[in-house]
Amino acid sequence: MMILKPAAKMLTLTLAVVALSATVVSAEGNSGHVTKYDDLAWQPAGEGAEATILWGSEEDGSAVWAFRMQPGVEFPLHAHTNDYNGLAIQGNWVHIDADGNEVTTAQDAIAFVEGGAFHGDRCAGPEVCITLVDLDGTRDMFFKE
Repeated sequence: MMILKPAAKMLTLTLAVVALSATVVSAEGNSGHVTKYDDLAWQPAGEGAEATILWGSEEDGSAVWAFRMQPGVEFPLHAHTNDYNGLAIQGNWVHIDADGNEVTTAQDAIAFVEGGAFHGDRCAGPEVCITLVDLDGTRDMFFKE
């Protein structure tokens, strides 16, 4: 089941993202301390979606991910082995629970999804969605049979 709740770990992450976002906007002339979103090493993550590791390591499960989804792109019901916290840093990110209930999270909320909980994701637009996801372990995705 999807629960929106603040967490100390995610609050720290949120503050870091807010600081990063503010810095990215004013990065012109910076001496290499800031990377703009368009300059990240985005990899395909499905049609109309991309992912990149912002920091940490995929091998040891410490990676913090950014996902970029085009408006209208939807991921069908799926689950992850591990819990995750996420927040939209741009756009309107829609969470869909296993019963089809939808909650839009923009920059005013933090999402928590328990490991094993089936859910879907969609970018409601009108702008591209960029979300930050911190899994409690390695990233995987599995679908209902």
